[in-house]
Amino acid sequence: MFKRKTLAALTFTALVSLTSAAFAEDASIRFAWWGNEARAANTLKVIKLFEEKNPGITVKAEYSGYDGYQTRLSTQFAGGTEPDVMQVLLAWLPMFSKKGDGFEDINKFSSLINLEEFPKTTLEQVSINGKMQGVPIGSTGFLFLYNKEPWQKAKIDYPKTWDELFEAGKLMRERLGDDYYPLDPTTQGSFLISLSWAMQKYNVNFIDPDEPKVSMSEEQVADWLRFFKRLENEHVLVSIKARTAMGGANKPTSQMPDWVEGKWGGVYSQDSTLTSRADTLTGGLDQLEVGPYIMLPDAKTAGTMSRTGFIYSISKHSKQQEAAAKFINFLTTDAEAARIIGTSRAIPASKTQWDVLTKENLIPPIQKIGTGQIMELNEEGLVPRFSLYFEHPLIYKLLFNTFEELSFDKTTPEEAAPKLIKEATRILSRL
Repeated sequence: MFKRKTLAALTFTALVSLTSAAFAEDASIRFAWWGNEARAANTLKVIKLFEEKNPGITVKAEYSGYDGYQTRLSTQFAGGTEPDVMQVLLAWLPMFSKKGDGFEDINKFSSLINLEEFPKTTLEQVSINGKMQGVPIGSTGFLFLYNKEPWQKAKIDYPKTWDELFEAGKLMRERLGDDYYPLDPTTQGSFLISLSWAMQKYNVNFIDPDEPKVSMSEEQVADWLRFFKRLENEHVLVSIKARTAMGGANKPTSQMPDWVEGKWGGVYSQDSTLTSRADTLTGGLDQLEVGPYIMLPDAKTAGTMSRTGFIYSISKHSKQQEAAAKFINFLTTDAEAARIIGTSRAIPASKTQWDVLTKENLIPPIQKIGTGQIMELNEEGLVPRFSLYFEHPLIYKLLFNTFEELSFDKTTPEEAAPKLIKEATRILSRL
């Protein structure tokens, strides 16, 4: 996964030792994050361990549920009262740090945060204008996860190509009935699966990764939308329209009765959430398998969206930035911290924490397989860069609305393409 030189690790250790004098006086830092009760309990344990190992540094925990977290953080930013260390979504960077000056540059703390632990591509994702806006907590990517039961029942192999996927939709319907589908994607999965195909075909992303502008031409966008409609019409995907009739277009797959009953053959899922798909299956994780990433012949990109989800950032207003940096390094690279936190935030991005969790079997085997597949695609240069603006709430809302209208036949790909480009361009121009 990672290749690191022993010399770099020894040098970093020496630098940390040299800076220990910086914490001779007591330092108190505030740390804000969101999450469920389990995440809160584990994080509080890690904070206690850090304080025991770093006498003189006190960490004040400020945690809550996800709802309202971003709003509260925005209010604090406006008044310059944000916490010293903050858990932030990567997608929020354009809102909080459009030009790379919203958070303190992590590069300043290279003697305290071992950046050698992290993949270069991951660090690039959190950098704006050469300024690193946070430390990646973990990384995740989308892949094809299957419930092996209907595939075995229909005697169909997992598809490796898009043609094989369409054939699977046809055969599953013929052999098992109209209620059986190869994939249930949710609305987000619908536009990401079809976008993956479009990127493989055209080797261009919808939004430019370097500038806030639409990269695809009108015909390319129309082709993307036509492919989505074909996936629904040819019984490959559970349609957004059908999902809505079943109780919700974006209701989690694991909560849908047809998934529980083994009628849906798989999902397009992030590797960090694979285990949650097994919660309602009688066979649990043993019923799930990671399939090959579906590709076009000679494609130069897989088109999968792989990125760090969460990051830890340091406030520009913090008076204890070095203590904050030392705390972040502990959270993201310490072996004991990894054992406590596990994968509650994501698959760890750092080498040390990944090694600890994998060697001690603290990551489910299927999750190791899924993450391994994303790593291999990355090493082969097949994982594309996505714009930070792609997951902006306004862009996502636009995509959700467009694909729902397509599924309900309220518009056509040819009608929707120019409107999608025009509205995305308008949104991006204002961000």
